[in-house]
Amino acid sequence: MTVPVILALMAAGFILKLSVKQKVVFEFIGILANDILLSFFVLASIAGKDLAYLAGLKKVFFYVAAVTLTCLVASYLYGRRFLMEDRGWRGALMALAVFPNTAALGFPMVALFTDDLTPAVLYSAASSLLAIPLASFLTISYSRDQGSPKEALIGTLSFPPVTVSLVSLALVLGGVRLPEKFLSLAESVGWWCLPLMLVYFGSVLEVKKIEPRKILEAGFFRMVLPFSLVLLTLRTNTEAAFYAILIESSMPPAIMAASLLSRHKLKSEEATGVTLALTLTAIMLIFILKISGTALAGR
Repeated sequence: MTVPVILALMAAGFILKLSVKQKVVFEFIGILANDILLSFFVLASIAGKDLAYLAGLKKVFFYVAAVTLTCLVASYLYGRRFLMEDRGWRGALMALAVFPNTAALGFPMVALFTDDLTPAVLYSAASSLLAIPLASFLTISYSRDQGSPKEALIGTLSFPPVTVSLVSLALVLGGVRLPEKFLSLAESVGWWCLPLMLVYFGSVLEVKKIEPRKILEAGFFRMVLPFSLVLLTLRTNTEAAFYAILIESSMPPAIMAASLLSRHKLKSEEATGVTLALTLTAIMLIFILKISGTALAGR
């Protein structure tokens, strides 16, 4: 999926919202994309792999874990210090901070610098294993005024993509291989969650409600902080791995994260507006970096 297609699908959702006034239509699109199709996508992505493939994740998993933990802790401490009066945005900020757009946007961006996308695929797979359950837990926790951690955990585990991801991982660890035809069908069906998420994302956009402060907050914890962490610490002789980890780790919030926040009505207007602004910013910055010919891998 190319960047122009991504922008076109978001625009289509926004235009569709202006002509179709029934909210039930977009609620259906959201459930279809986030609950049903995403579950098939997760199943094919994880259950279709073997232990050898998962073992290969060790090369990039350290940075996935390090970036996720750094963004989570930093955004949490910031929220506790400066956002005490806005509990909803504290939760939304953490969910956005730990869930980068490593696939729909990350892959095309990495491809601008290298033809080898294997490290990017590995990073995205490892990131998804952490981000989907973690962002789901944060969203459910902060969308309820009186919800206990136990209730949030139960709600997270009952979210179909999370349930499917855990079951799929158990199958791989247990050496159980599902039929190839079934996995191929699941992948073909599940792939449609990506364009539908973009359409749904566009349908919930409220551009007028974007606040510069919230864009800066999310941009720092989701993009600037991980970019700085990776740039200052990563040492590798492989150009593909360098660009993959650097770019994937500093991608803007995932459309999936904004869709999740919208579904649970947790600062949905702010989340979608911030995600759009940071997505456009990331695209602009990556193209500027590419045009300038900056050879970061040669450092």
